[in-house]
Amino acid sequence: MGSNDSLLNMASLIDDRVGDGVFRVRKEIYTDPALYDREIKRLFEGGWIFLCHESQIRAAGDYFTTHAGRQPVFVLRQDDGSLRAFLNVCPHRGSILLPLRQGKIHGSINCRFHGWAFGPGGECEGITFERAGGYPGGQADKRHFDLTALARLESYRGFVFGSLAPVSESLADFLGSTRPFIDLFVDQSPQGIEVLRGASTYVCHHNWKMQVENVPDGYHVPTVHRTFGTTMAKRQLRPGYEGLLQTETGRISGNVKNGCYDLGRGHMLLWADRATPEAAPLYPSTAEIEKSFSAEKALWMLRRGRNLMVFPNLVLNDLASTHLRTHRPLGPDRTEVTVMCIAPVGESREARYARLRKFEDFFLLTGMATSDDLVSLNIVHEGALAEARPWIDFQRGIATMKPGADEAARQLGVVPDSHNTSWTHETPYHGLYRHWLRSLSAEA
Repeated sequence: MGSNDSLLNMASLIDDRVGDGVFRVRKEIYTDPALYDREIKRLFEGGWIFLCHESQIRAAGDYFTTHAGRQPVFVLRQDDGSLRAFLNVCPHRGSILLPLRQGKIHGSINCRFHGWAFGPGGECEGITFERAGGYPGGQADKRHFDLTALARLESYRGFVFGSLAPVSESLADFLGSTRPFIDLFVDQSPQGIEVLRGASTYVCHHNWKMQVENVPDGYHVPTVHRTFGTTMAKRQLRPGYEGLLQTETGRISGNVKNGCYDLGRGHMLLWADRATPEAAPLYPSTAEIEKSFSAEKALWMLRRGRNLMVFPNLVLNDLASTHLRTHRPLGPDRTEVTVMCIAPVGESREARYARLRKFEDFFLLTGMATSDDLVSLNIVHEGALAEARPWIDFQRGIATMKPGADEAARQLGVVPDSHNTSWTHETPYHGLYRHWLRSLSAEA
């Protein structure tokens, strides 16, 4: 199937016959350039995407730069504490305005190419040598050169989302059933959470949806991460690895209760009970959390690890440690990934130390697990080029999948589209690709 055909026959890309025990997708969804272009326009440049966390832009003048699909953007804290987001390009000749990932402006934004100046609200304030510029009437219409603002910008509990297009759906509706799981992160401290200093960014040689698929995939953990599991088991035998310095490995051995959810709109969740909750960095806050929240919510926060996919580009993980991960498509076969550690504001020095060491162990590219994920997804993408076997099957768990909430979801008042009894099951992908198909098939 060629690029033009794939756009004309979107429905043929997914074989959705769950009643017959079948759910599969064609490999073109990972490799077709025309499909990739439509994904960028519809999902990353035409809908809600995660931009940054408010802790990264605390004070007036603080900014964070990122991308909405192919388009560079920045979010800027205003003098009144509000947030504004703009294309990160000079309206004059298109130069990138703010070159750093994070920084601070002092008064105005100055273009490094020709020196034009813009206020924090996006208004064009100064044109270099304006009177000698030969503009009609000797003066330029500065309003014509104001920065281009994003059409939508909203924040949910410190997580900032934006859209280049004037989408009608509210952020609350877009987030849907992910909100109670986001709350489980934010409520770990009365002061909320913060993104810690530093980030790891790397480029992968696979399609961006393989990053999405990996979030609720517990099936690969005992195989791909066996080196991590073995190393942690041996480390635990050494003196000094008690308390918070332990590593939670119950999920790797598979000896704990676990499950997965299709949360709708492409959002997905994997969860697993903690075999050793005393190893979690949050454990010292047990008494405070159990006092502040219901028994059910406290159980989810303290004794149940989670990996949340907020479609299309945000991952929130609370398993070995806590981290925030984003991915940005660079092509059908290239994806940029950025990972940062998130933590409760005001946690103890002991808890923060343990959190960072566990983060380094598992989530950094130089650690013992993320590099394995990277290689695994790269070779999966290579296999997607084998057109002689054109389908990818997501059948695992079809027989045990049920609609709505299970007992664990009801504890949070969450009603997922479906739930399943094991995090090794693949049924969350059904909702993912149904949403993907609707988004790409709908009229622009």
